[in-house]
Amino acid sequence: MGQMDPTYQPLVAAGEESASDEDCSTVVVNADEAAEAEEMSACMQRRLDERRGASDGGGEEEEECDDVEADEMAACMQRRVDALPGKAHESEPFTIFRVAGPMRDRNRHLYEPQMVSVGPFHRGAARLRAMEEHKWRYLRDLLARNRDAPLAFYARAARVLEPLARRRYAEPVALPARDFAEMLLLDGCFIVEFFLKGEDRAADALVDTAWAMQNVYNDLFLLENQLPFFVVERFYDIATGGLGRDYLVTNLLSKYLTMDTPQDAATARPPDGEILHLLHLYYHWFLPPEDRPNGSGDRSISHKDEDEAFNEWLAKPIHERMPWLMPSATGLQDAGVTFRAKKSPRSLVDVTFRRRDGVLEIPAVEIYTNRAMFANLLAYEQSRGRWELQRVVSYVLLMASVADGRRDVELLQRAGVFVKGDDETAAFYAHLGELCPTPDFVNNCYDDLFRDVRDYCGRSWNRHRAVLVHDYFSNPWTSMSAAAAVVLLILTVVQTVYTVLPYYHPQ
Repeated sequence: MGQMDPTYQPLVAAGEESASDEDCSTVVVNADEAAEAEEMSACMQRRLDERRGASDGGGEEEEECDDVEADEMAACMQRRVDALPGKAHESEPFTIFRVAGPMRDRNRHLYEPQMVSVGPFHRGAARLRAMEEHKWRYLRDLLARNRDAPLAFYARAARVLEPLARRRYAEPVALPARDFAEMLLLDGCFIVEFFLKGEDRAADALVDTAWAMQNVYNDLFLLENQLPFFVVERFYDIATGGLGRDYLVTNLLSKYLTMDTPQDAATARPPDGEILHLLHLYYHWFLPPEDRPNGSGDRSISHKDEDEAFNEWLAKPIHERMPWLMPSATGLQDAGVTFRAKKSPRSLVDVTFRRRDGVLEIPAVEIYTNRAMFANLLAYEQSRGRWELQRVVSYVLLMASVADGRRDVELLQRAGVFVKGDDETAAFYAHLGELCPTPDFVNNCYDDLFRDVRDYCGRSWNRHRAVLVHDYFSNPWTSMSAAAAVVLLILTVVQTVYTVLPYYHPQ
């Protein structure tokens, strides 16, 4: 087509001009819709292409992008793995745990400190803030004991011990290294000074107040409220000029930790190997190591030993593998078992059964052990190795079974097992029994005793003899009546013989 003359203007009528404007606007609208339609179509096409690319394995660009993101993710995770302490397939040295389970939620007062926090688990709790100022005062008093050891000595020791101490807690502690070391320093020095003040019998508002002293003492033996013992030992060593662990244990701590245990403070000795924390030391004296079969103590068990223990358990008959709780004391008495208070027991859990005469000997319980202390001993015992004998758990389950009600408690009181027997006694053991795992998961130290008692109770003669003794010889009056009946029966038989004898032998 040729070029149009720019001066050319077509002549149209008025109506035609209007119609022409409408046609133009229609053309413009249609053009806009067409552009939007094309844009929408292109967008949808791109989404289809993306889906097709995903289903086909993606293009090279997608693969390169995925590889880069995967490498970045792997590098970030690798840095996290490299930052973990220890080595692969190396067990962590956890020794301080937080008690878990629904029973813990219903019994927080047994596991949580009431006055002073030690360690990170309860640090900063509102109800314990008042004691934080006492920690600083105790730190000042401890520094005054050895002028040759300034605070910098303790601070350097705390920074050195911080990495190892952090690994002893079973939960990650979100504290910077400096704050964690300061916590070790304050809490460790507080523990050392607290026991030193008790040893010196120096005037102190905290120690002299009986209720405060007892509450702080209880808090220092809660499983969740512990410091690694090597921290306490190191600060004691600095404060005393190098007296060492044995002196700390045998000359200072033994006077406090043996008050409710069979050990005598004069003969108490530290356990072999590492002391984990104060609760572990108390457990050692509560259950002397010589009272444990094969000298198992608290040493960790190797995989070989675990396999041998498991195979030995599998080799037992099914009735011995399944847990068997002891019947109540009255039920055992009806089956012929006699109860006695054990003389000179080696520990509170030193329970024995004599098969020849059916006597179950239980150490006398003169006073109740502090319930919180007992609960934390149970918790500590369950935090040890899977195949360690659970002696405290076994004892609590045994006592909760035999002291099931008032009649059982009265029977055990008459036998001398309980110095004082009432409904509270049964409730005490019943409540502790609820803090124990189910018998299926308990490595019970009384397996042989249970088997002997079960065999003894299964003999009909023992049960009949028990019924005879219970019904006819339970008190002097019934005994006299039974004796009179026996004599009368004998005389009747003799009279009958002498009456019948002349009939067969007249002469």
